[in-house]
Amino acid sequence: MSAVSIDVRIETLAAPVPAAFAAMTFPVYRHLLALAPAARHPEQGETRIVQPLALGAFAGDEPLGLLLAELPLAPAGAHDQPEVLSVFVAPAARRQGVATALFAALEERLGALGFASVQAVYTTGKTGTVGVEAILARRGWTEPATRTVLVQLAPREFVASDLFSPQRMAALDPGFEIFRWADLPQGERAALIASDAEKPWVTPGLAVWKYDGEPYDREVSVGARYRGTVVGWVLAQPIDKTNVRYLASFLRKDLSHRGRILPLYRDSLLRAVAAGRELATFVTPVIYPTMIRFIHRWMAPHARLVAETRGATKALGAAGANG
Repeated sequence: MSAVSIDVRIETLAAPVPAAFAAMTFPVYRHLLALAPAARHPEQGETRIVQPLALGAFAGDEPLGLLLAELPLAPAGAHDQPEVLSVFVAPAARRQGVATALFAALEERLGALGFASVQAVYTTGKTGTVGVEAILARRGWTEPATRTVLVQLAPREFVASDLFSPQRMAALDPGFEIFRWADLPQGERAALIASDAEKPWVTPGLAVWKYDGEPYDREVSVGARYRGTVVGWVLAQPIDKTNVRYLASFLRKDLSHRGRILPLYRDSLLRAVAAGRELATFVTPVIYPTMIRFIHRWMAPHARLVAETRGATKALGAAGANG
């Protein structure tokens, strides 16, 4: 690890956390500085409860930096790893080993608590990305791996692009009945789930029922029927009154060639504009290469932001020690 070139000490913070630390993490995570068990993203309807862990860097009594992490409270399973949520160092104290010291203290703390590993997931395109990846490399974390491609764009601008020209939409639409997903009758929804259970035809990661329990944007999310049967959907989630995130899009395989899902996207984007959504975020796992190619060809030219989310992990304890 790089040497700390200023006199700094790292403390595990306890409530009440000094007010100066609130500006050292993302606004959506500031509620976690209460350090009580809480959902990471209650604004998105998330119900999984985690235990926040905050490490503060000080020079004397002056706060210099903050590392915020979450510890799992659920039984071992999909979410049994602690995760780094954010790290911040005051500009005047950067490039002096403070962030490295925060990571070292986190690893030591988690190892003492008995955790076998820790993970970090972050978005590229920010000023600190290169520095964070350098710290992870020095500390013996795995090489960061791209998990998703993230695109942010304005629905009004995107839906007006040549991709959604009337001629293309007319050529692609085989006669879909596009409807607001909130208006799907419960009986029809149950029949949809039952048909996939009997003979699977929906890509598991894109199944609309996977998002049961999470709020979805009732004005923007749409479905499609073909000859009276539900065959696809575009599901979106509200971030706030003007921002929306697209969660899942799917069209039955026999109908999905030649970009035939585009009329569903067009309808959804027009609804987003009408509902006052000014920004839309699309997050696509790299396991869907066709969609990744679509993003780079058609969405990137209109995007406000194109970035990646990357993940890295480190084994803790004797096997993962790296001083």
